[in-house]
Amino acid sequence: MKPFKLDNEPKISSGFKVPENYFEDFTASLMQNLPAQEVRVVPLYRRTPVWLSAVAAIFIIALSLSLWFRMDTTNTQPDEAAIEDYLVYQANISSYDLIQNLDISDIKELEQNVAISDEAIEDYLQYETIYTNE
Repeated sequence: MKPFKLDNEPKISSGFKVPENYFEDFTASLMQNLPAQEVRVVPLYRRTPVWLSAVAAIFIIALSLSLWFRMDTTNTQPDEAAIEDYLVYQANISSYDLIQNLDISDIKELEQNVAISDEAIEDYLQYETIYTNE
């Protein structure tokens, strides 16, 4: 076989030729050929009219004021029976603790308010002695 060099052989052309400076001028010529359009800005939110916000604020204030004045203004303190039940059923408060916290004025007030009949005292003593005798 006979040696040959590729540089010396004639080259086959592709048939397509690119004009000089075509790629450098391509973007400029393309932008000139496109019609100029105005860029439209799309808002992310719609502006509500100021008067609509004012009407909503007045409505909320009127509603809250009507609810405020309708609130029940009764006394929120518990009655004496509820306090007494609470103290009776509290496991961590002993009768000794209650006695230690009573003043002389409290004891006098209890003596005036509590009316105990003689029969109730006799019944209590009778049942108390039964339990203590056993």
